Amino acid sequence: MACPPIITGDEFLERTLTHIDCQAQLIGSYGFQALGQPGSTASLVLSGMLALFIALFGVRLLFGPQPAARDVVFDVIKIGIVLTLALSWPAFRTVVYDVTLKAPAEVASVIQTSSGNGGPQGFTQRLEAADNSLVALTTIGTGRNVAALVGGDEAGSTFRSAAIEDDTGFGSARVLYLASVIGTLGILRIGAGLLLAVAPLVAGLFFFSQTRGIFAGWIKGLVFTIAGSVGVTIVLTVQLAILEPWLADALEVRDLGYATPAAPTEILAIMLAFLLVKIGVIWLLAKVTFYRGWLTLPDAPALRGGWNNAAPAAGSQQSPRDTGMIRAERISTFIENSVRREQLISNERLTRASDDRSASQGAAQPISTNPPRLGSSFRRTNQRTSRAARLRDQQS
Repeated sequence: MACPPIITGDEFLERTLTHIDCQAQLIGSYGFQALGQPGSTASLVLSGMLALFIALFGVRLLFGPQPAARDVVFDVIKIGIVLTLALSWPAFRTVVYDVTLKAPAEVASVIQTSSGNGGPQGFTQRLEAADNSLVALTTIGTGRNVAALVGGDEAGSTFRSAAIEDDTGFGSARVLYLASVIGTLGILRIGAGLLLAVAPLVAGLFFFSQTRGIFAGWIKGLVFTIAGSVGVTIVLTVQLAILEPWLADALEVRDLGYATPAAPTEILAIMLAFLLVKIGVIWLLAKVTFYRGWLTLPDAPALRGGWNNAAPAAGSQQSPRDTGMIRAERISTFIENSVRREQLISNERLTRASDDRSASQGAAQPISTNPPRLGSSFRRTNQRTSRAARLRDQQS
């Protein structure tokens, strides 16, 4: 399959966009089939990853905790997803390839038709027609360089007060137009083809949790190319909705013999503004696509005089006095729990000692349910004397 060559003239932009789209399809399809065919380096790497995954699963069955039924089903589904993405071109073409390269045009076409910005021609034909109209306007000029006699005998221009010359304004506008259209669509389409081509290499990274982030990034990249293609197409549709009537009016005015001295400045401003719009849309879609996690809103602070026991919001600033009170309350609660725990342990010891004493005497004695006061549990009943004192008392 050979892509159409690019030629200069009336079909330059259309052939360039067609060639870029053809290259994206070739890179995505033939690259995938080359990497996924048996015996290739990618297939050998994928086979090694699959063998390692099955070996680790067997080791977990032998020596680790038994996996739940949900984990086993998830692992089997994981193997099916990887093999489908890496080795089955018909399934990959239906599920991923066509969605990435063909779905954006269909979605954008539906949006164009419903918004009223569509046209009888195709999208690339409309872009080419706008470029041809800009070339025609550049050729005939604005009509201000007429070499008329203005306030004297010398020849000069009747509209020297214009800020931008005809050639500079029209030339810069066409350069911005062609560069913005080819550059933005080229990045998205060729990037999509490259991501599709490396699918057999990336699919095996889904097996392990350490490399699953790369697989997730690959999926996000595909989603970004899809969303970016739709977004840029919609922006170009709006730009065409502005350019087509403007160019038609400017050409009609020039055909009637009137000058259009403001045309270079206006067309340059339109092209520069929409270049910034394309960059902004791509950046916005990238932020949305690669955003991690859910959007969480901070808790609303409690109203004054409301709930006194409400927990402070995360990240809220507390005064040193409130922080000290919370810390003192935690310390007092910890000490109280420790005292209660010691009392329970002491009661258990007294109960166990009473049970042993009753069993040794052969008669059950009532056990006091009231625990002794703290400090009186093991108080001495006789006076403590030393051995030297007892010897001295005996000798006396």
